[in-house]
Amino acid sequence: MIKPKDRYDEIFEIEVDGWCYGIQNFPGEIFPALIHGIIRELRPSFAIAIKNHYAFNILDVAAKISKAAKYLIHEKEVAFSMLSQLPNPAKLDEDEQYILAQIIDQVEQAYGGAIERMRRKWSYENKKEKEKEAA
Repeated sequence: MIKPKDRYDEIFEIEVDGWCYGIQNFPGEIFPALIHGIIRELRPSFAIAIKNHYAFNILDVAAKISKAAKYLIHEKEVAFSMLSQLPNPAKLDEDEQYILAQIIDQVEQAYGGAIERMRRKWSYENKKEKEKEAA
């Protein structure tokens, strides 16, 4: 087990709680695109968590966000949306790849299909990156 660096686990949890508070107290209508937009805003936080060796509980975070959104978006959809925001392992060191694998495995164990979906995503990203470099 790798210990999180710089107490980033605490920072991450505070940030997630802050976003959930914002969702719960949002004065307008809550809709799926809003939640997916918030998850995109969390992308840098996911990357920093991994860089700081924090294997956050993605299912727990998905449950919190779903609850904050009054269950208008299912936890599974939130979890897979969060997966899509995780960094490509090709850009991570070995310890960071291990942390990333722990996060993805949680969704794989709960719902299945996470690993294959991520492999397709990263394959596509790597192909695009190579095409960009060749141009």
